[in-house]
Amino acid sequence: MKKINILIVANLLFAIIFSCMNICIAADVSCLSFILSSLFTAVVVYFVGFKFAKKQEHNKAFMCRKLIQYESFIFLIAFILRRAGEKGTVFAFDLVSVIFWLIIFITACIISYCLDFKHFEKITGIKIKEVKNENLGKMLSHGKTRDGKKTTGLSYLKWFVFEILDWGDALLQAVFLVLLFQIFFFQFYKIPTESMVPEYMVNDRVAVSKITAGPKFPLTDVGLPCLKKYKRGDIVVFRNPHYTINRQSEVKTVVSQLVYMFTFTFVNTNLDEHGVVKADPLVKRITGVEGEQLMMQDGVLYSRTKENPQFTPVEQDAIWAAYNLNAESPEVKKYIKDMVISAEGFETIEAIEAERRAINVAEMMKECVRISKEFKAIAPKTTSDNIENAYYAQFLKVASPYEMNHSLDYTDLARALLSNEGGAQWFENFMSEWCESYDNLLVDNYVGGNLYDDSCFKMNLMFKYYAGTLVLETAKAVNNGISSNDIAKNPVIIQCSERIRLLQEYMRFIMNFRNMPVFPENKEGNPQYIPENCFFMMGDNRFNSFDMRHRDELVETKITPFDNYSFSYYSNVNPIIVPQKLILGSTGFRFWPLSRPVRASKIK
Repeated sequence: MKKINILIVANLLFAIIFSCMNICIAADVSCLSFILSSLFTAVVVYFVGFKFAKKQEHNKAFMCRKLIQYESFIFLIAFILRRAGEKGTVFAFDLVSVIFWLIIFITACIISYCLDFKHFEKITGIKIKEVKNENLGKMLSHGKTRDGKKTTGLSYLKWFVFEILDWGDALLQAVFLVLLFQIFFFQFYKIPTESMVPEYMVNDRVAVSKITAGPKFPLTDVGLPCLKKYKRGDIVVFRNPHYTINRQSEVKTVVSQLVYMFTFTFVNTNLDEHGVVKADPLVKRITGVEGEQLMMQDGVLYSRTKENPQFTPVEQDAIWAAYNLNAESPEVKKYIKDMVISAEGFETIEAIEAERRAINVAEMMKECVRISKEFKAIAPKTTSDNIENAYYAQFLKVASPYEMNHSLDYTDLARALLSNEGGAQWFENFMSEWCESYDNLLVDNYVGGNLYDDSCFKMNLMFKYYAGTLVLETAKAVNNGISSNDIAKNPVIIQCSERIRLLQEYMRFIMNFRNMPVFPENKEGNPQYIPENCFFMMGDNRFNSFDMRHRDELVETKITPFDNYSFSYYSNVNPIIVPQKLILGSTGFRFWPLSRPVRASKIK
């Protein structure tokens, strides 16, 4: 009994010190920490320390054991409350608090073990009465309680209340234990979207290992060191950096986790400012690691480092990146809910990209100059209208993905250019101004010095060529007095209109998912690299993954910054890195369903 008393004294001493450390004079939620911990400590001191240990009232062993079992959980809540106010706490203070909590937790576990009626008798030789509920079956059949008394309505009420309290106690302790387990060891995570298809399907359950990720105590930087060296290809769970992550947001996150656990996953308060459940945390694959500069073109990820300054394709990424889900087996496709791109649509995408790659800029330059000269030759020398150049700019804008697709009437543009005093000059500038500066744009045979900028420049030339040809053919027909209906039947105009439509569709729905500029962006012409202990993540389902490539809003962007008369589109590409401290863990295995069909890229 003496050894148990020593443990109790040690436990209560640290509990008192821990409670005193929660003293806070701030007029916010943090002041509740001291109130909660001190009141609970007072109750534990009275019953466990005074009644049980000092007065030797062993009949209170059951109640004392329950108090001790809840001690570390109550103090964990107090720990969180102390750091949930407007002012935080310093690392040294957090470290001492964590050490004291751990001592309280360990001693509480030992005391709880010792106060079990079987273990208590073995340790002390003192027999205490086991507290357990009546046997309902025997009460109903014999009409008597365990001690021989006749059953009454009060007997059944006592049985019912005991059962409710016993189940409630078991559930609460289970919640706390699961919470601790999820913070430091493993967490089971349900895949919410199709961003990782075909690796993970919606509602797949995966086990996330946290112990190697350097788990931390809530709202502090105190915890275990990161034991895992993350590499390209690892699938990780991490905090979404698109949301503001500061102490206030972390408080809300921790509180939402507690509410989520205590309501048995029925209530999720982790909402954004619009009342929508946050996409946080995320499950993505590491595709870029420290020391790399990345770029993506036509769905191919490129990287370079200080040691290897030339961009080269990341061969591993081709295994994981899923653009054409139609190539998957029927067994895989039956689990995919949203097939974003059809097989025919993907062929069109590849055809457009192949056409752009095949562009001979010297030949395109000749064509643009020819088109502008032919238009100038048929344009009238005197005109009656004076239209602002801003009017023409609308024909250089591709609609956003959320707008109704509008097919611009280039017949109107042609008529406006013919009737406007400066129309022919604007058209000449639009078609051929870029020719004068082209040679100066080349760095290592690429416009802008990299494949992405060069490809965007060529994409803009495709728009120019087809739009210019369409305007020229329309202008010729207008000058010849051909009606609008007959103009619309012109095979050249039909072909150019269709090509422009396909290019617009590519820029609206494909560009932001198949291509990414050099990242991190160069500074003063010098390459920048992903910093130490930082990563870049993407989902495998590249057409259906909002990941570290993207931002929330669409911004009107020139297809190429190297042309004053460039077409524009709406882009949400704004790559960001993920610091290692935001990684919560890595996916270990799918535990439900037990098996899935193998994705096509893994079939040799």
